Amino acid sequence: MSDYLDKVNRILISADLLGEVVDMLRAPPAEEGSASGSRSARLFELLERRGLSDTADVVAVAIDLRVTALLRLQSLGALRGWTSPGDLGVDLAHPDLLRAAAAEPLIETADGEAGFDAASFRLRLLAGAAVSGRA
Repeated sequence: MSDYLDKVNRILISADLLGEVVDMLRAPPAEEGSASGSRSARLFELLERRGLSDTADVVAVAIDLRVTALLRLQSLGALRGWTSPGDLGVDLAHPDLLRAAAAEPLIETADGEAGFDAASFRLRLLAGAAVSGRA
């Protein structure tokens, strides 16, 4: 998986784009029964609107892995103090969280999944908050 994650880590994802995706996930689809109601269809529509049609497949994978890694950290309690209750069970839209999730390299976790190293992520999060005067 290491080569795969190296390739995914080379795909630049902005914090703004991650924020749009998190907002999209929080908002219910316009029509539950429509084909565009699925999470992946909505993600591809968002990427098309952002002018990323040509690379939408690889960008979607990179985004999904980063959002999933962020949710895993939250479920492990590694984001205490940076999240609040929200529509997904937790609000992951804090700008510092999004910047850290966009920049932190994905690694292969002990269970063989893509994720973030919790200690490294927290350091990046604190460093980013200090730079912007929020630490």
